[in-house]
Amino acid sequence: MLDEPIERLSQFTEFVEALPKEFILSRGQEKNTNCYLVPLGWIITKEEIFERINSIFLNEFKVNCHNYVKQPIDIRDDYEWMVYAQHYGIPTKLLDFTHSHVVSLMFAVENSFHENEECDAEVWFLNPLELNYKFASRSDIINISNGERINLDNFDRIAFKARKLNERINAQNGLFVYFQDNCQPLSDLKDENIIRRLVIKGECKKIYCPLFILWE
Repeated sequence: MLDEPIERLSQFTEFVEALPKEFILSRGQEKNTNCYLVPLGWIITKEEIFERINSIFLNEFKVNCHNYVKQPIDIRDDYEWMVYAQHYGIPTKLLDFTHSHVVSLMFAVENSFHENEECDAEVWFLNPLELNYKFASRSDIINISNGERINLDNFDRIAFKARKLNERINAQNGLFVYFQDNCQPLSDLKDENIIRRLVIKGECKKIYCPLFILWE
């Protein structure tokens, strides 16, 4: 991991180009002491009641899904329900990553013009094959859209992909990491074969914002 925050867009490009090709996923976010690489549900509920509270959130989403889901009868299981709920801000057991490192960078710096916004940002890069090998003895990414029957609760953490259930999910071009209630945050892993981090200096984040214009 690079300890010193970067200041220029060229440094981001150099870092990405030097990554091993297996680091196909990334996630961008603000950097602060209360933000770890864990699902939103864990942060809100604390880990001791993570499982029960997330079930409540998910069940409530199912009841009110007609506001968001065109064909709820097509959703196969709770994992697909979580994928849907995740993209509407509902706390779940999922942490989402994207295949696009540019999209991750955009998420990391999106609040750059807020008043007094000077905290650093960070982009985390993930090797999902190595993650699954470590925690599930699998050398592939689980694909729950191909009919494979698998219980993700058998693993502490596991990267999986699901059907692109709507345009919003499809646009993010992402995968998910499924978490158990007592497992370690990804950000605490000390294994550079699995996870790497790049920090963007807070006062320099505005120079990255032209990316938003190019994206739109």
